[in-house]
Amino acid sequence: MKSRRDPAGATWFCIRRDGAARRDGWVDAASPAELRRRVGARPDEVVEVCVAEDFRPVEAKRFSRVFSPRARGRLGLEIAFRGEVVRLAPTRMLSSNLGFERALEKFLDERGSSPEYFADNGQLRAFSARQYLLVPGNEDEPVELYRGATLVDPEPSSGEDRAADLADGIGRWMIRNLSHDGALPYKYWPSRGTESPADNAIRRFLASSSLARLGELRGSAELREAARRNLRFNLKRYFTELGGGRGAIVEPTGAKLGAAAVAGLAILESRATEEFSEELALLAAGIASLADDTLGFRTFFFPPERDGENWNFYSGEALLFWAEAARRGLPFAPTLERCAAAFERCRARHLRKRNPAFVPWHTQACASLFAQTGRRDFADFVFEINDWLLPMQQWEGLDPDLRGRFYDPRRPEFGPPHTASTGAYLEGLADAAALARALGDQRRASGYERAVHRGLRSLRQLQFRDERDAFYVSRKKRVLGALRTETYDNAIRVDSAAHALAAAIKVLRPMELGGRRPGPLTQN
Repeated sequence: MKSRRDPAGATWFCIRRDGAARRDGWVDAASPAELRRRVGARPDEVVEVCVAEDFRPVEAKRFSRVFSPRARGRLGLEIAFRGEVVRLAPTRMLSSNLGFERALEKFLDERGSSPEYFADNGQLRAFSARQYLLVPGNEDEPVELYRGATLVDPEPSSGEDRAADLADGIGRWMIRNLSHDGALPYKYWPSRGTESPADNAIRRFLASSSLARLGELRGSAELREAARRNLRFNLKRYFTELGGGRGAIVEPTGAKLGAAAVAGLAILESRATEEFSEELALLAAGIASLADDTLGFRTFFFPPERDGENWNFYSGEALLFWAEAARRGLPFAPTLERCAAAFERCRARHLRKRNPAFVPWHTQACASLFAQTGRRDFADFVFEINDWLLPMQQWEGLDPDLRGRFYDPRRPEFGPPHTASTGAYLEGLADAAALARALGDQRRASGYERAVHRGLRSLRQLQFRDERDAFYVSRKKRVLGALRTETYDNAIRVDSAAHALAAAIKVLRPMELGGRRPGPLTQN
């Protein structure tokens, strides 16, 4: 854009074929049918459209406040400098996964200028935009987008089963992306069409566990075999015998309690328990060796200087492994008395310094222990920590595509909003709801169920549900069914899918509590 003007209806277009951008630019206002003809789109091409409006100046000192990560995909950025004007439409930035700060930085680097010089000599404007897709064969009815995706309604429509749809989509994504040797991509960048070199064993084993559960839920031999292959790959890659009858999951950064516990849980969920019985017994011994009479559990086998990190996560993962091993009556399982003692230590530490990361794993562990013992203190603690968590779920006064996520802006130290966090919280809340129903606590059951269904709305919004949500992705099989990190960050991570899948399965098949399986969660 060479001249600075903002005519009513200034329109960004991008012609896409199989997701790839072929040609883009700005034109004056035009109807959808007219626009396709004006820009010369072929009948089989999709046209991405942003109709710009509400331009307003932004002082350089207010850049970070106006152009926050949450504004990506909703606001466009206009940069005026040395007689040149460049406009970046919201969907263009979203499809490129380009942040505002990086966009300005690239602009200045290409022109050999500094932020300080630009602050004195450049101008910034923000603008909003109505967003559409013009899809082949339906030019007169453009698909309206909100932040580059179609909106999921606050309430499901008649006959819609969000948990089932979420689970089945993730399952298809996992099957399509499972490599010949059993690996699933840890992190994938849709905008680049490439995998990240990052890695994390815990998150990989979460996928093994969730895929195995889905295979059992659906009675699918294909899913069960896929889960077995994935588990075999992960154990071959990470499992190490430490000596002294102990095993661990070892990564370049060390060996974590949580990784051993989640790997053990994945074996328990698999039909291949006998195949991996040696690894399971060694992992169980390793986990037991980190039990602590004061903390409940230490968190690292090595390096010693990291011991204590991630206690909120790893202690719950370990206690859940213990509880599930006891429920299955495995020979290496700790006694229920030892589980209860660890629970009491963890409870005491949590109440001294609360953190939401503690809640979902310990909820699941306590629900399992309640099912085995009927002890009311397990149930009461589940209710206490989930009652505390509920206000962190966002709903009113929020952008419609963000509703249902978990984030406390007053406590940023608890971490940013993330798909994996929402999925994990729903895992715990689904068990809390089942427990409340089993104990006849209808008030709590209703509150937890409402939170679960709001969370499912959030997860479905984050899922690449169809080709409209993936309009800018060339390699669609790599993304359809997977979940973005946030509505304004399209990076895909395997634990986002794994936690969401586990939560959906808990909704579809609530856990048994003392021989009773509560009815399914209500749909509204």
